[in-house]
Amino acid sequence: MALQLLWDEFRSSFVKNLEALPVSQFNEAWKTSKNRTRLYEHTILEPVCREIGLNYKKELFKIDYTFCRRSKNGTDVPLVFIESENVALDAEHEMRKLCCLSAPLKVLITCAEWSDIPGDWKNGGYKELLTNRWSEMISAHNSIWPQPALTGVLIAEAVNERLRYYSILFGPNGSIEKESEIIFEIKLR
Repeated sequence: MALQLLWDEFRSSFVKNLEALPVSQFNEAWKTSKNRTRLYEHTILEPVCREIGLNYKKELFKIDYTFCRRSKNGTDVPLVFIESENVALDAEHEMRKLCCLSAPLKVLITCAEWSDIPGDWKNGGYKELLTNRWSEMISAHNSIWPQPALTGVLIAEAVNERLRYYSILFGPNGSIEKESEIIFEIKLR
């Protein structure tokens, strides 16, 4: 399976499932971190896994979510590892965990003040800081133990009564394969 194709299918299905939700569900999810986690776990990720033809596992190897393909002998082989952390500035442990795992696609889902549009955030967004931080982590791990894997990050941001999801994709050595872009946006309330 081509790495880029796996990411494209994952991201496309993720967006499709976001688009199917009513605004009220986003408003509820944004009340607490626990609500956001429930939204991903029960409403978004299980359907995404089914749509891309994999088997859904929760807390496999202490990873939040794992999408597997069943081998001929019945063994579930991980193809996508997903970690979710509600605070992007605190996601170092989750990113390092993903870097240590062997699978063609690793995904971090997080929340951050991401936008670098002047006026969106008082002190500017964290896009540049976090992009560099994640790139350096991936690069450091790859320099010692190279893996042919992609790492995608989905970033949720609630700003100016809008909820946006961005995506960014890193190559095996931490290089940016696909720049940060808005993949979903909805007006809250």
